[in-house]
Order: sequence, then structure tokens, then C-alpha cells
Amino acid sequence: MNKSKLILALLILFTSQTYAQLEEIFAARDDAQTYLNHYLSPVMNGLMYNLNNGWYHTGKTHDKWGFDFTITASASMIPEAEKMFVFDAAEYNYMSISSGSNELPTAAGSETTTVLMATNDDGDSITFDALQGVGDKWPSNFFIPVSVPTPMIQAGVGIPSGTDVKLRYFPKTTNDELAYSLLGIGIQHDLTQHLQFLDKIPTLHISALGSFTQAQLTYTPTESPVEGEGQRMEMKVGTYTLQVIGDIDLKLVNFYLGMGYTGGATNIDALGTYQYDYDENGNYDADETLTDPMHLNFEINGFKTTAGVRFNLGPARVFADYTLQKYPAISTGIAISFR
Repeated sequence: MNKSKLILALLILFTSQTYAQLEEIFAARDDAQTYLNHYLSPVMNGLMYNLNNGWYHTGKTHDKWGFDFTITASASMIPEAEKMFVFDAAEYNYMSISSGSNELPTAAGSETTTVLMATNDDGDSITFDALQGVGDKWPSNFFIPVSVPTPMIQAGVGIPSGTDVKLRYFPKTTNDELAYSLLGIGIQHDLTQHLQFLDKIPTLHISALGSFTQAQLTYTPTESPVEGEGQRMEMKVGTYTLQVIGDIDLKLVNFYLGMGYTGGATNIDALGTYQYDYDENGNYDADETLTDPMHLNFEINGFKTTAGVRFNLGPARVFADYTLQKYPAISTGIAISFR
């Protein structure tokens, strides 16, 4: 699965469940943003943490014009506490619980029977089912808990001064409903050359890495249950990481350790006009209009530590690592590398 298909799958997780309920959810006005922010937060956060993973599998940079081609798969594990949230009535003005529990699932949670209610300024209301989580569909015997998986392809090349330039790139891809693009760039610089005392330890290499990734996606439904014009969803993701990497090279096997900081932000907007109205019987007349009804913002930041091992099989490199951060992650991959 390539990156565009993955993010499309994540968007479908959002749209397939919510588009059929957009009229009801948006009828709750600003409360829709509050509710959907709680619901989507674990998936969006997991995606951002993943985009900052897999940038390296060694602390040693290439020789001049050496290069590598790497395929990586990462999975950021969603903490148990992020699989549900408490519906706090104080956060909402138009939305309330009609029946069921006030403990609701996020997108990574389980299913629920809770029914929500949206009420307008005139006191008319309509009820609808709370959004379901997909955690129950995660294989129960899988070796890692509910996670956000992310595959990645990147290339790196060595330039003068002991520096590698790394690139992740997907050209703008479009179909009837989706337009997607991604660009990531990383710089890894050898610090060992500046630390003369390390000459006595030829198996040790230390480097510094900085990277930035930006992705944009626009989803325009060909059909919508809600009348209106210019309806679309736009998602913009930006992430970065700064790390110091140490590596012990034992020829056939390498052990590497990275420590640093990770961060990112995602914005999701529902744009266009959405026409709706409802009466006390739940019948819609579509004589009210909302414009650009949703603006969601997600942010991550914090320290991370990665420990991994790499096996060197000629030009092929097979590696796996574990990252300790708010959403712990496992990464594994294979690289073809020529010094």
C-alpha cells in the first residue's frame, strides 16, 4: 500500500462513518468540531508520529555520492487512555446525550450504543448514533495493540562534508475524489569527524538528523447526502524531528540509538455550503445553510528515544527499531545501500 492509499484509508475511516451523519453532526454547529476533535485525535496523532519515524537505521553517513533506497513500515501504538473519551456536557452547547453511556469511543476505540442529540436555538432536536470506533476490528491475536500503520519509501545520497540528504516524495496524485501529495526532506550530518577523540573508537559513529515532512490531501465526494455547493475536505499535515544518533558498527550487525524531539500539526477543514433544517419529527427541509462548518486542529510534540538493530547482508540492510514516545512505535524495513 503506498502512502496516498494509506491516507485515503484514514480519510475513509472519517468520511465513511461521518458523511452519512454530516447533516446531524453539523447541525450541532461548533459542537461538531469539539466532538470530532475528540473522536479523530488518536488517528491523526498516530499518523504524525509515524511520519517522523524511519528516517535512519545507522549513525554513519554515506561516503561522497553513496546512496540508499529504503522501504520502511512503522506502527504507532495508540495508548489505552486514547481509545475513549468522556462526553463532558460543559463542553457542548447544542449536542447532548439522548441515551447510553457518556464514555464514547474515539476512532481507535470500540463500538457503542450511545445515541446523541442535536438541538437548535428554537428547541427542535434530532437524535443520531454516536460514531463507532474500529478497535474491535483489530486482530485480537496480533503482536502489537491497536496502531496507526504507515509505510514509507525514501532515498538518500551522500554529499561532501559527511552529510546525507534524504528525500520522501510522492507527486500530486488525483482521481475522481482524491488529490494527494507528500514531500519530506531530511539532513543527516556526521559529527564523528568533528570529535577527534572518537578516532580511537572506529566502530562508533555519531550524527545529527533534522527532517521535515508535509502532506496535503483534498477529498471531494462525488455524492453527498447533504445538499450544498463546493463541498470538500482538506487535510494539511506538517511534521518535524531533530535527533542525535549513535551507532556501533560491527560489520555484520549494527546497533543504533537516537534521541531527540518530535513535533507536528494537522488541520482538517470541511469546506463549502451544507443545507439543513429539521423539525420535531426529524424531517429535513434543507432551508438553512452552514458555510465551512468544520475546522479541526491537532498537534503533537515531545521527546523520543529510538533503539534498533540492523543486519548487513551485502548491499542489503534489514533493520528494526522501537521508539519510546507518547505513542510508542515499532519500525522495520529493508534498504539497498552503496557507500
